[in-house]
Amino acid sequence: MRNNQLIAFFIALLFCSCLAHRQGMYLSPLDSQTIPYHTIPLKSDSLKSAFYGSLIYSTGTANDRGQDWVRAGQASIYRSHNLGNVQAYYGANATIGTYGLSDFYNSHYTPGNFSVSGGDIPIDTFYHIPGRKYSFGSYGISGGINGVKTLRHLEWRYLGFETSIQKEFGDYYEFRKNLVDTAANIIFKNNLTGTIGIYTESLWRNRYGTQYGLKFSLNMLINPTSDYTMQNTYGIFPISYFSMTFHMTTKHITGFMQGNFGTKAASFQIGTSYRIGK
Repeated sequence: MRNNQLIAFFIALLFCSCLAHRQGMYLSPLDSQTIPYHTIPLKSDSLKSAFYGSLIYSTGTANDRGQDWVRAGQASIYRSHNLGNVQAYYGANATIGTYGLSDFYNSHYTPGNFSVSGGDIPIDTFYHIPGRKYSFGSYGISGGINGVKTLRHLEWRYLGFETSIQKEFGDYYEFRKNLVDTAANIIFKNNLTGTIGIYTESLWRNRYGTQYGLKFSLNMLINPTSDYTMQNTYGIFPISYFSMTFHMTTKHITGFMQGNFGTKAASFQIGTSYRIGK
């Protein structure tokens, strides 16, 4: 009986420790969705420039331990260029989405020894953020440039740079802006985000003319830490994410799937681009 009580006691302490270490971090909902895939014609194509329109659906998680969820749709229009050994794109986009907030209780903690007390223990609860659904949106511009080489049937965009600037609006931004600084561990108070990134991409075409490609990119937000309010200093900066994209193009249509994994956020995007004209 005593052993069972001891086991139950330690399980309860472990559970309290997990709750105590749960953090509230209200960042931009665009962190892992800022730069989706943009189609550029192959270097070997006779087409040297083209206009595209695209539609994208995104779903993912946010906040500490993925406790919140994000859904969004994006529409964009952009132009791509083949310039010999250099390729580039630039365009504009608009995004509309919802942010699902989970219940969060922010507590004071007292330091504890995990082997004795199960870790840090909450002293009291001083702020409660109730769960609810918020709307958000954004509009902005993006662009990229890369070097390219042709290796037999393979095209290698060996090094690319891309950037994006987005202006956020909606209920979720108002929620963050009006939240008191002590309500959560980290709060992003700005509604303007800037992102820079690097990427590499391999493309190939089968004998039927269908084009395939894989793109890997690493992106980072360039907003200063002064755009965030923090109860303490947390090692989450710089805010960054890694993306992997698979895409396929047939004639005027490109379809793609993109996974994004980053700082307190993860998302999956599926979309299509249509070549409108030259």
